[in-house]
Amino acid sequence: MSAIKKGKFQAVLEVREENFESVLKCHSDMRESFTMVDVTEPGEESLGQIVENISKGRLEKHHNIAIDPLAIQTAIDLTNKYRVRDLGLSRAQPERAMTLLDRALTSYRQSAHAKDPKLASLEERIGSIFEAVKGENVAPELQGKSQEELESLLQVLEAEALEIKDSWEATQKEIKSVYKDIASAEDNIRSFEDALEQQLVEEAEARKRAEEAEGTQDVAKARKSFDVAATLQRGGFESEKVEKLREQIRKYQDAAERAKSRFGELTAEINDGLVLTESHVLKEFSEISGFPTDKLKQDERLKLMNLEANIGGRVFGQPEAVSKLSDQVVVARAGLQDKNKPQGAFMFLGPSGVGKTEITKALAAELELPLLRLDMSEYMEKHAVAKLIGAPPGYEGYEAGGFLTNQIRRNPRQIILLDEIEKAHPDVFDVLLQVLDDARLSDNRGLTVDFSQTIIVLTSNVGTPHFLNEELSFDESKVQAMEDLDEKFRPEFLNRFNGRENILCFNKLELPVIEMIAKRELSKINKMIAENGKDISINISEDDLKAMCADHYKPVNGARGITGYIQGQIKPSVAKATLFTPDAEGTMLIEYDKDSKTLTVNPPVKHEAPAEEVEKNASAAAGFTAPAQG
Repeated sequence: MSAIKKGKFQAVLEVREENFESVLKCHSDMRESFTMVDVTEPGEESLGQIVENISKGRLEKHHNIAIDPLAIQTAIDLTNKYRVRDLGLSRAQPERAMTLLDRALTSYRQSAHAKDPKLASLEERIGSIFEAVKGENVAPELQGKSQEELESLLQVLEAEALEIKDSWEATQKEIKSVYKDIASAEDNIRSFEDALEQQLVEEAEARKRAEEAEGTQDVAKARKSFDVAATLQRGGFESEKVEKLREQIRKYQDAAERAKSRFGELTAEINDGLVLTESHVLKEFSEISGFPTDKLKQDERLKLMNLEANIGGRVFGQPEAVSKLSDQVVVARAGLQDKNKPQGAFMFLGPSGVGKTEITKALAAELELPLLRLDMSEYMEKHAVAKLIGAPPGYEGYEAGGFLTNQIRRNPRQIILLDEIEKAHPDVFDVLLQVLDDARLSDNRGLTVDFSQTIIVLTSNVGTPHFLNEELSFDESKVQAMEDLDEKFRPEFLNRFNGRENILCFNKLELPVIEMIAKRELSKINKMIAENGKDISINISEDDLKAMCADHYKPVNGARGITGYIQGQIKPSVAKATLFTPDAEGTMLIEYDKDSKTLTVNPPVKHEAPAEEVEKNASAAAGFTAPAQG
């Protein structure tokens, strides 16, 4: 290190993110002696060129399979959009895209060499025609054909399939034979190379003994102990045994080369016409990630067109917030958002349990982006800023960097949720100002992180009393809540949310909305029961549902009150029925008593049972009764 500091030579160090902390720790002068340069992933245009050049050069040559340009773009899109915890697919671009293409080519080549792709396609078509002959599932292209035409076409295709199959089996047989020849030749090469090495060692030892015995009476004895006379008389050339061994090695090397050449010709015949397409890449990524192929193929435009409706189907009673949030995402995806700002920055105001966090989760699910959630109650102290961008020099944990900056550096495509922002220390707002203003933030080590691909959401309970005030309309509540917000935060901070246009207010939930949420929660329970393979369902009448919601909904608790009631009072009975009576089937009828405010979950009863028997079983059963809650 002293030589570097004195300028005696120059040094360039390369280190990965996960090892950066340990490198800085190795010497106290590391940061002073070296300039930190953060090497980021290539841009979209450069990335496409890099991946295409490597694919068309190295990968096509290695696998001997052509790659469709759409397959390359699909690999880039998938690895940009999804982060998979798989070796190679969790690293930076372009390695992620190259790894996916390489694995897709390997899988495609293995399947193509296991069964002729032409034969597989032909057999699929034969199966389709066979069903049409039987009058079942007639494909569109076969409709209108007579029975005779179908049978004639079936015979032609079956004959063609038989010919392809015979040719394929002959090729496979020759490939196996050639492969055995290669393995046999290589085994012989290794055997003769071992023998040659042993022979050379023995001759070297014999010559050494002969040289040591020169000029003594033991010369003849030394030469007799090993026949090196011929070698010495040949003027230092190799012995006859060595030459024979080398000749055998060359012989089998030539045989191996001929077999490999033939093997290459046979595999080239199979590979001829093979093209890696988008579907192969989608299939490979689906197997790696677990995402269904149809979901991966979903049109991005169609997804954005349905974004508002899909989020609205999950978050009830907040149409204004859903609309503005969806519109901002569409603007960003259309390329109309400032590239030096996050794709969206929002602040959600409203009482607890009205959907501020839920709408963010719904957005993350629809856009298939990871959600990074930070509870601002953990950032109430001044020193808590160090958690976001890292500790100052000289403090413990300096080398580790900040939690927020590290997370976004590893995956810049995320939705960041800062919950209950009003609880954070004022210094946290100074950090957020940088992110909201130019989508950049430098950590304690001087490394700059790009936030331009993030969506940032802040939630706050500021103004809650106004939203819960029955005497105020929603518009009046918004005005007073914004006044409270001005007292809590600086104007330059609030103006960062698109000139306050993206500060969205959430109203308290009305009773009809609570009823919709209760129905959804009960539907979730039925879905979970079905996923566990149980033939049980729960049901409640419309009147009982309304009465239950009216008695147990409190605006101050929002939707969490009724969802908590369902979780605590209905789920235990369902769990007991599925666990303690595994053979039980039918519907568990939920009854709610308005007078005692108690809930009864009856044992499951089969639907086909007569009405009077159902009533008898329900009244006789020891149903679960929830206590009244004040």
